[in-house]
Amino acid sequence: MKLINRSILSHGGNILSFMKRNRDYYISGIIVFLGLFLASLMMNHEFSYMGNQSDSISKIIINNFWHIVLFQLVKLLLIYLIIGITLNVIFYGALIQFQMMFNIIRKPLTNNIMNMSMLLFFALLLFSKKLIENPQLYVENWSQRSELFRKYQIFLTDSISPNIFYLLILFIFAIALFFFLLSLDWNDYFKNLFNWVKHNRGIQTVIITLGIGISFIIIYSGNVKLYNNNTERPNILIISADALRPDHLSCNGYHRKTTPHIDRLSRQSLQIRGVITTVPRTFPSWVSILTSTYPLTHEIKHMLPRSRERNAEFNTVCNDLNKLGYKTAVISDFAGDIFPRIDLGFDKVIAPDLNFSTLIKQILLERQTFLLPFVTNRIGMLLFPEMRGIARFSVPYILTEETKREIKASQGNPFFIVTFYSITHFPFAAPYPFYKKYSNPDYNGPYKYYKERIIKLSEDNKASHQNVIGEDSEQVTALYDGCFNLFDREVGKIVDFLSDKKMLDNTIIVITSDHGENLYEKDLGMGHGEHLRSNLSLEVPLIIFSNNNKIQKGERLNRLSSTIDIIPTIFDIACLNEPDYFEGVSILKKRNIIGYNEITNIDAYSETGVWFDNNKNSDLFFHHLRIDYPDISVISEIDLLHRNEIVLQQGYQNIVNASKHRTIYSGRYKLIYVPLSEGPRFELYDYIEDPYNRIDLSKTKKDQLEIMKKKFYQFVDEKSSGNYLVKEEFLLPIFTDPIF
Repeated sequence: MKLINRSILSHGGNILSFMKRNRDYYISGIIVFLGLFLASLMMNHEFSYMGNQSDSISKIIINNFWHIVLFQLVKLLLIYLIIGITLNVIFYGALIQFQMMFNIIRKPLTNNIMNMSMLLFFALLLFSKKLIENPQLYVENWSQRSELFRKYQIFLTDSISPNIFYLLILFIFAIALFFFLLSLDWNDYFKNLFNWVKHNRGIQTVIITLGIGISFIIIYSGNVKLYNNNTERPNILIISADALRPDHLSCNGYHRKTTPHIDRLSRQSLQIRGVITTVPRTFPSWVSILTSTYPLTHEIKHMLPRSRERNAEFNTVCNDLNKLGYKTAVISDFAGDIFPRIDLGFDKVIAPDLNFSTLIKQILLERQTFLLPFVTNRIGMLLFPEMRGIARFSVPYILTEETKREIKASQGNPFFIVTFYSITHFPFAAPYPFYKKYSNPDYNGPYKYYKERIIKLSEDNKASHQNVIGEDSEQVTALYDGCFNLFDREVGKIVDFLSDKKMLDNTIIVITSDHGENLYEKDLGMGHGEHLRSNLSLEVPLIIFSNNNKIQKGERLNRLSSTIDIIPTIFDIACLNEPDYFEGVSILKKRNIIGYNEITNIDAYSETGVWFDNNKNSDLFFHHLRIDYPDISVISEIDLLHRNEIVLQQGYQNIVNASKHRTIYSGRYKLIYVPLSEGPRFELYDYIEDPYNRIDLSKTKKDQLEIMKKKFYQFVDEKSSGNYLVKEEFLLPIFTDPIF
């Protein structure tokens, strides 16, 4: 038998020559992993997303994006084959070496069959490990395909730790690698390698260049200044997660110990309750936070803005901080795909870039059930950057490491960093053990591992979904709390890092969110942005840590405010001059004000986005209190001229904007404006006495209703610069761009 190193190096490192003469070293791996590729294709041949299928979208993909589909499939196949050949070389080489050591002689066909069996067994072990660690990735494309598959997954996740499979995999691979290395003739290997380098000037140049580069890095890194604690300006770090509810913080009396690290931080911080988001949707909410302006002003009103809205000039906090010498960065995973789509002034944006091309790649990758165990790691994310945007594979620990790296990269300059975790966003897909931490161990329903949407589009593009009650509802909340606990762990890591680096004393840390979340309480449904009743989807946590004397450690302030007040509050604490464009006000300056008496002043404002959940068969109230328009798959389109962005069609801009529910808070009252085809409806609530907004006071407190209506219309007119007409109490948007 020719040894591997001799076979390669005797032909000048010619891999093709080696493969031609030593087919047994790769053919088994190709057969096995080609089979896994084909099996994944056959199991998951439908083109759907989160269980949704649409014939019209499939036609668009075939007609306009066939080349992306083909490229991704070829890339997936190549990765399969590379993994298969690499493992086959190691396992087959180990098998032959073992037989030589013990004088065992078998036919090549027998060895190939044995080797394929070992490869399949190794893949099964890794697959089983990943079924436990990230079961959400395999529900739609594995366990839903067969009752036997489902029972196997449940058995694994309920009974076995992934560490058992980890140890088995490590043991088997170590043994195989050991025997494989024994098969190499190391003297000939180094001799031939030396001769190869000696006669190859290109390789010599590469080695010298690498040596100089590494030396430079070592010398330079020794002189890098991590941070100057005597700087006049403090660091600002916003640690946020999508859809955080302040009432699920254990420091606020929640019955589960979800947030031990945040609890510890809150005892040294100021916590403000009653901070209301401007829009309970991620894109417009973050624009409002980072510009300190309402969506009536900045024009990003929903999740699907067109290039005209995205490319408008914005006054943002990052632009102002950049001028003051701050290093600015935003770091996020799948829910932060908004940040690459709009320029908010950050020096660095580390977030997934979502467009239709990326979405196709994600769907095709998720379909490869048997490849996912090999690539759901750091190397896999380098090979498939689109993996960062997969909702069922959230990697909060990577965001934490990237945050630490950006802090180090500030090199003595003050930094403004926003780290936005997606783990607490739907579908609540936490990895092991967080998906089972608070769950009922006997629960085996459809939401065992993540909150599956279960929305199907009918032939007429109408959506229908399954209402969630009882133990299903309890399971969804348990999943959400597990995600919350995972986010808390990452917060603790970052705070400990700052403490270890002696940077905590000069850093303002803010814990907040873009919006809250409904979790099937009363008739409020689940999610955010579909209606404005109660504060569960509108209120965000706000915990501010600082050693500035403006902060009283452990203070809890109940002060109804807006998320546009967050940045002005930070500027106040940091003693920075506020720009003129801020519409928000420091909450510290408002802390002693009970309520506003001026007719044009309010405490908070919010509006809905595009309807994503549109089910007229539902018993939930908000499905029936709407100006109706077609499903999101109909009103959106692919902007082929701007990076294949998914945007709202121009012709639906007016109706979406006119159909928004809107609310204002003033004092203890909350007014909700609900436009309907027969006329606008106004709801009035005492949100303090009636936090779930069950008792509409519009009929019994007519004087207060009229006061709130007057405030509402004046506020909209002022903040939108007169871009709405009021006709029979309808707010009609003035839209100057052509509709068709």
